Amino acid sequence: MSDIPLTGIKNARDIGGLRTESGAVVQPLRLLRTARLNRPTDADRAWLASIGLRTVVDLRQPFEIQKWPDDLGDLEVERVNVAPSLDSESDGTFFDLYLSWLDHSGEAFADAVRALARPGALPALVHCTAGKDRTGVLVALVLDVLGVGEKAIVADYLISNERLSTDPGDVVFQHPISEELISGSLTHVRERFGSAEGYLLAHGVTAEEIAALREGLLGAG
Repeated sequence: MSDIPLTGIKNARDIGGLRTESGAVVQPLRLLRTARLNRPTDADRAWLASIGLRTVVDLRQPFEIQKWPDDLGDLEVERVNVAPSLDSESDGTFFDLYLSWLDHSGEAFADAVRALARPGALPALVHCTAGKDRTGVLVALVLDVLGVGEKAIVADYLISNERLSTDPGDVVFQHPISEELISGSLTHVRERFGSAEGYLLAHGVTAEEIAALREGLLGAG
């Protein structure tokens, strides 16, 4: 994973550089993850244009999009909005919410993966509001499908705590994340579906799309 030169977009990083357990490397500047895109600078927009950004996957609900609309100017990208539900059926802990997403919003994560697997979809950027919870779950599923080990998945996920700690007054950034949140989510997926790949296949992603995702993010071309 590596830093990217975005100053008006918080919690931004490239998952490129992560190594799979088989020794393959996630290619740089193919998949970025960030917080909301409502305040990019002109330099941010120019940099995203310079890398040829083609797809933006927005995991937010309509009320979030209305409050903080993306502001990418004239940047021509395919915009995909797939929103996991924010309603949890249990007592409201964040881990309960993560499990609720996995159990009841699988089609949203599947649709996001399908968007990333489309021909010509990459480079792509995925985001929610803070870029840590919904984005964190989606990226963890993608990395698991690619064969990245859980230790590296957790390390990427926890970077959000460092990146958002400078915004203590912003309610959407306040609750910290923990290793248990994402490790427990992956365990939940594996117990029910065997793997992230099994989870996505069960929610409508095809084997061909999984292969295209791997080729797009791991292939040298």
